[in-house]
Order: sequence, then structure tokens, then C-alpha cells
Amino acid sequence: MTRHPNRMPQASIPTPRAPLRTSLCLLLLVLPLAAGAASPISWLPEGWEADARELKLHERPSASELEVRVTRRFLSVVELMDGRLDLERTTLEGANGRIQMGQQDGNLLLLDVVGDLKPGERLPLSVAYQDGTRLELTLVRGELRTDINVRVYQRPPPSQEEQEASLARELAQFAVAYEQHLLMKGEMICVPEEQEAPRVGPSDHQESRFRCEPVPHECGVKIPSWLHRREPVGRFTVNGKEGGGGDVGLLGNSIAYQMHRQTVVLISVFNMDPKQRWRPGEYALRREATGEPVHLRAVQMEVPEDGVDFGTVGLMSFVIDTPRSGTERFVLEVLEKDGGPRRIRAEGMTFE
Repeated sequence: MTRHPNRMPQASIPTPRAPLRTSLCLLLLVLPLAAGAASPISWLPEGWEADARELKLHERPSASELEVRVTRRFLSVVELMDGRLDLERTTLEGANGRIQMGQQDGNLLLLDVVGDLKPGERLPLSVAYQDGTRLELTLVRGELRTDINVRVYQRPPPSQEEQEASLARELAQFAVAYEQHLLMKGEMICVPEEQEAPRVGPSDHQESRFRCEPVPHECGVKIPSWLHRREPVGRFTVNGKEGGGGDVGLLGNSIAYQMHRQTVVLISVFNMDPKQRWRPGEYALRREATGEPVHLRAVQMEVPEDGVDFGTVGLMSFVIDTPRSGTERFVLEVLEKDGGPRRIRAEGMTFE
């Protein structure tokens, strides 16, 4: 069985490090949280109140703060803000099937309360981190209050700068993963068709007939309404030639993923030179009018260490703070490593 693309830049796509369905779906959950969105609680039993609180271990909380109030028919979540959960080593004593534990996103411990706790009952919960540390909590009957979400910090909560840096990394990762998803949609699997008699062409060589179907992929994730994708953005050139081409050995495109606070400029390159790989070297984003450099919040290169091989695609994402002006123009330049001759530029970019 062989694979044939239905368009040239989709000939061979590097395999993502994680399944695309998992990566994209988790990122769509993380990004709104990082941007400060909150999900309101729409239903509560009469007289009950739900709490979402923080537990700061670095401030040495009291024994009562280490209690998690749970209630039947509610899902309580312990969110490890600066660590990864080891569910297999996490233990809960005395639940006897009344509380079911689960894991999501690597750092969320889900406590699905399917039975009642007795008044005064205390269930020791030992939460294991993947680095070997433990968090000792106690589950108690919620009475008229329930802890819907407990965010646990081993260290002080991140600053605004750290939160923005984390958002930038997540946004860069999402842009690359989504572009890989789009490229995979265009791939085809082609297999020879069986024929009763061979077909002979003008050159007396037997012609091969193929039956082609799209490569199956499960993601199907749509971009959320708060994130806008633009293709192309600006004027993309390789050595001054718009779009690139065979004579410069590269095809490419510039794409923008925009949200209110941050924007990703994503460059995709398709290597058309069978003699040499393409590797990114120095890069810079500047204001076109003044040449002033623009601070990059995050950069992600989805390029093999030995470079983009002939017939394959490389992706590069650059995250900036979304400019206040929608008319100011920017230029992004990426040089080839080790003094290679191919220079990429995306000019006249605006972020309305």
C-alpha cells in the first residue's frame, strides 16, 4: 500500500508526538481557562452552595483547609496547578464504591460521588504526583457546601507574565497541531485496482490503475469562536519570489491564528529541493515601518533536527501580543541555517 497526496504540499507530514484528537481537544479546554474564562454552575440542590477554592500548600494550610467537602450526585475536582497526577498510586480509603476516581488532562483528579457519606465520616485521600510527592487530603460530607473545584498550588500561583507565557505556549502548540490536522485531511491512500486484463499505453508499458480514499483521521475539531484563523496573512516570499516555487526549492504560506490577547503567525514550508534539507536559522518579527523588533512570547518549530526533507512539510509558529492597531504592518523573516541561500519573508502583515 502506498500513499499519494492530492496536492503537492501534503506529500508527507511529520508524525505528531501525540494523537491529534487528544492534543486538539485538550488544548481547546486549556486555552479558555488560561484566558480567564469561567464556567458558571447552572444547577444546585435547594439550599446548597458550591465552592471553587484555592489550596496553597506553600502557605502551610490548616487541617480544615485540607478537607474536601463532597456531596452525592456532584463531581468534585482536585486540580494540580503545578504538577502531574499519578492516578495509579493515588489512594482513597473507606469509600466502598461510593466515590469513583478518574483523571483528565494529566492534572485533574475527578471525584465522582455516587453515594452519601455519613455525618462526621472522614475518608483519607492520598494524591500522588508523578514526581513522587504526595498531597494528603480528607474527604468529608458536604452538608450544605460542596467543593466543586479545589486548585492546589505547591508553589505560589503564577504571575501575570507567567500566565501569558503559558497561554502563548499553548496557543503555539494548538496552531501547529491544527495545521497538521488540516494537512492530514488532504492525504490519500491509494491501492492498485484488480483488472481482468492489463491496459497498455502508447509506450507499451502496462498502466496501473489505483483506487484512492482519504486517510482516515478521527479529530474533526473545529476552531472555537474566540480564535480566528486567516490564510494567507501578508505577502509570503522565498528569495523574493511570491509563494516560492521549484526554482528556489521551497513552497510556503503564512497563516495567522488570532485571539483578543495573543496572535500566532504560523509559517508552513514544503521542501522541493531533492538535494538538500531545509533547516530554520535566525528569525525575527519586526514593525515594517521602523524595523523595531517585536517581542516573541513563544516559538515552536515542528521541524526535524536534521531539517525538512524533500517532499515533506515543516511548521513554525511565532506568538506575539495582539497589536492594538489593526492597520500597523509587520514583517517576519526566517533565514536558512548555516548560511543557506533560502530566505523566507512574510511582509505587510496586519492583525485586525
